[in-house]
Amino acid sequence: MVTSGGAPDGLVLHLRLDHDPRAGGVARAAVRELLDGQRTSNEVRQDAALVVYELINNAVTHGAPEADGRISFSCEVVEETLVVIVSDGGSGGRVAVGDLDQEAAHGRGLAIVEALSTSWSVDRTEGTIVRAILPLG
Repeated sequence: MVTSGGAPDGLVLHLRLDHDPRAGGVARAAVRELLDGQRTSNEVRQDAALVVYELINNAVTHGAPEADGRISFSCEVVEETLVVIVSDGGSGGRVAVGDLDQEAAHGRGLAIVEALSTSWSVDRTEGTIVRAILPLG
């Protein structure tokens, strides 16, 4: 079923990515391809790709690979939202949201995620799982 103004429910993407600095670009391109041609605006597709890129880069930079040396990434369209989940094998460190207005080259990733998502969360029960929900309509 196609929801008004958004992408069809059930549109799903699952990837196992190498724990490598190039992983963010791979995931960003995959999300763009997933949403390309759907009834979403270019701005929404760019926002989704940016959130995915930031979450994957955080997993690579601050996390650790899972047992197989990779990180997990999935996204799914659910009721005019895109649910993004990134998991890695890391469990330490402090989760800090930086300032969007700062001029530093690093430290704004989670602030971008927070600004573009309707909600986001971190679960460290087993490794690190970050979930973000983005509006598609």
